[in-house]
Amino acid sequence: MKRRSSIALCFLILAGMLPFFCPNTTAQSRSEEVYTVPERQPEFPGGKAALSRYLAENIQVPGMLVRKTYNAGQVSARFIVDELGYVHDVRIRTKPLDKNMPKSMQKRMQTYMSNIISAVERMPRWEPGQVGGKRVAVFYTLPIEVTIQ
Repeated sequence: MKRRSSIALCFLILAGMLPFFCPNTTAQSRSEEVYTVPERQPEFPGGKAALSRYLAENIQVPGMLVRKTYNAGQVSARFIVDELGYVHDVRIRTKPLDKNMPKSMQKRMQTYMSNIISAVERMPRWEPGQVGGKRVAVFYTLPIEVTIQ
């Protein structure tokens, strides 16, 4: 009986020390509820027109993509707008890069995707989404269309 209690005590001590050795464990186990369809969607300050202007001013399309008129296909950024309106966890979705594409063009495409991520991460605070009148974190998908004129 004494042996079982000492084993249990050692286990509890080790479990209590786990966050000090593996700090990411506690962050990953934190459960934050993120909505996909809130009652009220998050909104960029100034609305959709201001969002379009912001993206046009902050996303740089590499010159080679413009000159070669490469069609990047449908590009979208998916991110979380948290309950305070901050944007984080940005992910880009696009068609896979063509394997026959020259390496220099692949590098330009990667630069383009990095520019999109950077621009989205630098966005000003949004008006958060709401559920039941309460501010909540929301997954937001932003389609990005590049029109070269």
